[in-house]
Amino acid sequence: MSEITSVERQRLMLFYRRRNAASWLAHLDTMHLFERALSRAAWPIAFSVEAYNPRPMIVFALPVGVGVETLSDPVEVVICDLDGTFDVKEAVSSLNDKLPPGVKIVGYEWVDGEHKSPMARVKAACYRLEAPGIGKAFSNVYDSGEPILVKRVQKKKEVTVDLRPRLLAVLRSDGDLLELIGGAGSTDHLRVDLLLDALYQYGGLDEEAALGARITRTRVFLDAVDDEKGIIVEMA
Repeated sequence: MSEITSVERQRLMLFYRRRNAASWLAHLDTMHLFERALSRAAWPIAFSVEAYNPRPMIVFALPVGVGVETLSDPVEVVICDLDGTFDVKEAVSSLNDKLPPGVKIVGYEWVDGEHKSPMARVKAACYRLEAPGIGKAFSNVYDSGEPILVKRVQKKKEVTVDLRPRLLAVLRSDGDLLELIGGAGSTDHLRVDLLLDALYQYGGLDEEAALGARITRTRVFLDAVDDEKGIIVEMA
């Protein structure tokens, strides 16, 4: 068997939407879902070169929590196009036919081979939170200027985390709607569930509203945090 060259392997970034019941899939289930759908759609996915357990080369830029909807989350796949016949438009259409209701590929782009892994490129994420009174609860907490301290379990120990440095920008906060950009990735990652806990504890958000909030990740920022008009700086 001839050796596969790097030229024959191409990186493709897919952007997927998941809504409604599909948003309750755990991250591992979502990974398996894509593996099965790509296989059923006959995509020529490259496999890792691990000796005993080769895996399809599929990398999600940012795991998504249970119950969180997405509009355009990135997942990178590596295509092994040996004969040059891979047609991305037809392949995406076929893949969408194999994905379950609520999950759909909404865009794609070829990735420069020099780019880092998508997980290493993640800088931030934009979220939309919908719950009765969430705008006022957020203002109660954010406008004080005080640290937003919450407790979380990390490496089997309870630690206190300040969420304020992880809030990069507030896009809208009124009524039953909150839109913001939070840090994402390996450092300064904003967990939206912890933010809802803080709004319940300190902002007067009703417990039922906090537990039942509709959370949508509308965008994941790779390489730079921008709003298509310029770089967003951290808000004071």
